[in-house]
Amino acid sequence: MNTATNQTPAKLDSLLPGIVLLTIIPLSILAAFSAEIPGYLAGIPAWVALFLLLGRQQRGQMIQRLVLLAIGLICLALSQVIGDGTSSYLLKALEANQMIISMLVAVSFLRLVTLSGLETDDQLPPGTRALNGTLFGGHLIGSVINMSSVMILGDRLSANRPLTSLQGLILLRGFSNCAVWSPFFAAMGVILISAPGASLTTLVAYGIPVALSGLLLTSWQISRHPDASSTPGYPLHLGALWIPMLLAVLVMIAHKLWPDVSVITLVTLLSLLFTLLWLPVKTGARSPAILAKHVQLGLPRLGGEVTLFVAAAVLAAGIGALLLSLDIRLAPEHFGPLAACVTLAVLIALAMIGMHPVTSAVLAGSILMPSVDDPNLLGITLLLSWSIGVGLSPFSGVQISLQSRYGISALTLLRMNRFYAPTMIVIGFGSILLYSYLNA
Repeated sequence: MNTATNQTPAKLDSLLPGIVLLTIIPLSILAAFSAEIPGYLAGIPAWVALFLLLGRQQRGQMIQRLVLLAIGLICLALSQVIGDGTSSYLLKALEANQMIISMLVAVSFLRLVTLSGLETDDQLPPGTRALNGTLFGGHLIGSVINMSSVMILGDRLSANRPLTSLQGLILLRGFSNCAVWSPFFAAMGVILISAPGASLTTLVAYGIPVALSGLLLTSWQISRHPDASSTPGYPLHLGALWIPMLLAVLVMIAHKLWPDVSVITLVTLLSLLFTLLWLPVKTGARSPAILAKHVQLGLPRLGGEVTLFVAAAVLAAGIGALLLSLDIRLAPEHFGPLAACVTLAVLIALAMIGMHPVTSAVLAGSILMPSVDDPNLLGITLLLSWSIGVGLSPFSGVQISLQSRYGISALTLLRMNRFYAPTMIVIGFGSILLYSYLNA
């Protein structure tokens, strides 16, 4: 009897975080379609998830989140004491980036239906062709399931031998270049909120050539690497690639058909609907159990991202409220191409010293928006900074994972990026200037 009594609370404790995160989705969708439902209502379960999941984070992550929360809350408190008119920032803090968290939770379900072509026992063929297949195929997979792709491919490549620095670089480049264009990436969700009014079509149109440039540059680097011919790649099949391509097309079509519905809401809905429709076809009667397991075990693994998004929302709201109450304007008079290039350089520099792109993008958006006439220009700038910063910074989440999980040296990756870094920064500047010229 005592055993059963003790198991019930334990089971509830393991289910509660996933259930709380799941409730954000319907509340966020209702808030998106009904003006009568405030966004902060969907933010309440995000805050509950913060308290449930914060203690499960690694010590360094937990300290970072607590520092961001503390700074944001102190700034909010000071703004209330100093001046009026900052109540809207309190609501922004309470909303806790609920739209992005909702999208993050919904997109995580896609992992259940996009991995069939990856879970194979095929031999790992060596050579440039196989490595390029890993690069471009991993890029497409990563554009939908985000950093999970790096871990899945990395674990497969390192199953029988340590992951090499070249393989690590390929995984890093394939992943980081997703951020500049993929509508399923958290980067796009953050930027569409930080640069309200930006067009998904425009951001993707300018992001894809940048991503392709980064991938082609990496492919050229692979061809010149002395170990390329003997380094194994991952045999990616069409079965693993058609779903990411189809989903990206569906998002673009849905955005054209319903332009008044936010892209984040469309991605959230499409991710869930596709999973619920395709998973029974793929797994049959096992699909309910698979979904339940994901809610119990998969969703709580998003704790690092969820706590960061909540903390970043509080920080941005606090700093925005304090600047408003003090009547301080940090933004230039006009956000044009020069200011965009300077912003890109500054944000990449901040990434190199460890600032997370979520924090820098949200802060930059809140500071710069008052000076922005063209939100697409700001959106392109923030996406470029996210993508390039993640690929270059030894403190980015993906690089830390490569260092800790597979023993890839941070100094080795820095050395291998010595030509890639300035080239991608120049390409970033060129994209900003091209957009400004064509839309002058």
